[in-house]
Amino acid sequence: MLTSNISITISPVGASNSEILQTTRGIRSVNALITANANVGEILQSVTATIDTSEPGVRIIPATNSVSIVGTYVDPFEDFFTYIERGSSNLIETPKIARGASRLPPNKDFYELDQDQRLLSTRTYTVTVSTSLATNNFTVTHNIINDLDSISTFVGSYYN
Repeated sequence: MLTSNISITISPVGASNSEILQTTRGIRSVNALITANANVGEILQSVTATIDTSEPGVRIIPATNSVSIVGTYVDPFEDFFTYIERGSSNLIETPKIARGASRLPPNKDFYELDQDQRLLSTRTYTVTVSTSLATNNFTVTHNIINDLDSISTFVGSYYN
């Protein structure tokens, strides 16, 4: 009787066999291939993945023996921008708060930034491998390192 022995291989691999190679905040992208491996004679039927958070900039592309994860994390850190209309004042209008640089509208005057100080933000994927004998789930993580300087690049370019 044939028993199932499913494993996965991640490329590019990080610090462990269950991690995608880390990236930094300024880059925020992922381009990984997760390949399933099974016993000889065991037929791979599908490899899929789901992510633990909503990431509209990341695409998950399933295939028979692998899954690709590609794209850019929109706001992996929780920065809060307090802003008003351009040329206005917080004394004559109620300030608004945007969570994340992608949600800060253009042409506003932001005057306060509460920057996320976490050293990293982790995205967790559940990879499901189905074969002719079994279905196994694997947890794969991807760490985005907060370099704490890339936000200054955003601030510098916001008013250009």
